[in-house]
Amino acid sequence: MRLSRILMLIGALALPVLPAAAQGKALGKPAGVGKPTTTVVKGASTTVTKGKSADAKAGTLVKGNSADHAKGLKSTTSTDTTTDTTVEASDSKGRGQLPLGEKIALNGTLKARLDALLVGSTLTYDQATTGWKNQGQLVAAMNAAKNNDLSFASLYTEIITNGKSREDAVLFLKPAAPPTTTATTTTTTPTTP
Repeated sequence: MRLSRILMLIGALALPVLPAAAQGKALGKPAGVGKPTTTVVKGASTTVTKGKSADAKAGTLVKGNSADHAKGLKSTTSTDTTTDTTVEASDSKGRGQLPLGEKIALNGTLKARLDALLVGSTLTYDQATTGWKNQGQLVAAMNAAKNNDLSFASLYTEIITNGKSREDAVLFLKPAAPPTTTATTTTTTPTTP
C-alpha cells in the first residue's frame, strides 16, 4: 500500500514534465542554450545554421525573409512545343514587384487607355510608365489628362521632371479661362422738345 502511494506521488509530480519532454525539450535548460546544427543546403553558397536564433527565442525577430535561410533564385523552365525553345524565368523580385510598365501591360484596359493618351505624343510607352511612385499615381495622371483635355506628355513632364503635384501641374497647364464680361445695356428714352 505504501509503495503504491509513493509511485502515485512520483507520477503526479512527473505529469507536468511530460508535455515538455514529448516536445524534445530538456528540463532545466534555459532558452537559447544549446548548439545549433549546421548543415549544407543544396544551392547555397555558404554553410547555413539551422534552428532558432537567440533573437527569435527572445521574441525580437521581425517576420519576413531571414538571413539565416539560404534561398536561391526560384527559376522555372517552360518549353514551347511549337518552336522548341526553352525560356528561363527568374523570380528575383518576389510577388508584386513587377516594374510598372509590365504591371500595366498585364491589364489590357489600362494599357489601351495609356496607349490612347500617347497617340501623337513624343513619349514612348516605356518612358510614360517610368518615374511614377506606384500604379495609382500613373492612373490618376491619366485621368487628369483626359478629364482636363491636357496632353499626357506635358502632364508627365510637369509631374515627373519638374516635381510638381498633380493638382499644381493641371493648374499650370490648363489654359486660362477667358475673362467674363458682363454686357450692360443702357436704354435712352427719346425726349420731345
